[in-house]
Amino acid sequence: MDYNTGRANHIEDYLVNVRTGQWFGWSDSKNKIYANLIVHDGGSKPTEQQCTDGLKALQTAWDTANGG
Repeated sequence: MDYNTGRANHIEDYLVNVRTGQWFGWSDSKNKIYANLIVHDGGSKPTEQQCTDGLKALQTAWDTANGG
């Protein structure tokens, strides 16, 4: 999230809305890309497309609410 504006800017912003708790992490915390996404809770991993689309939906909602 862009902490200056509050607008989502990373797939992590989408992932925190998928399930509650600490269900995901990164195999490389310095390189938070889809390829490094790991699931901790035994649940399914969202597809890369779901992450991309989810982030875009958050951005669109923010833009609409903030005149963007």
